[in-house]
Amino acid sequence: MSPLTGLAKLRSALWQMEKDMGLDDLSRNERDVLYAFHSAASQTEGSGIVTSDAVRRDRAISEMKHATFHRSLKRLLDMGYIELAPDCKTKQYRLPDHVE
Repeated sequence: MSPLTGLAKLRSALWQMEKDMGLDDLSRNERDVLYAFHSAASQTEGSGIVTSDAVRRDRAISEMKHATFHRSLKRLLDMGYIELAPDCKTKQYRLPDHVE
């Protein structure tokens, strides 16, 4: 199997998983931001509090335009995929308990 064939199969599997989880209604940018939040949250030593700066350092979105990032973040907040962290300063977020 060629490397591109392998990548095509991985991409197809990822697309199917996103569809099964109901993430196919999100734009590619929104999914990338959501994945970056999950990646950053997994490195918080249990607090689950993530800053937008930490998320912006993720390789998948580090070159995303500022406005695109904030549009995606706002939509994810509105849809309940991300929450503002309670009792914290601005630009701090957490993943809701129901989102795994």
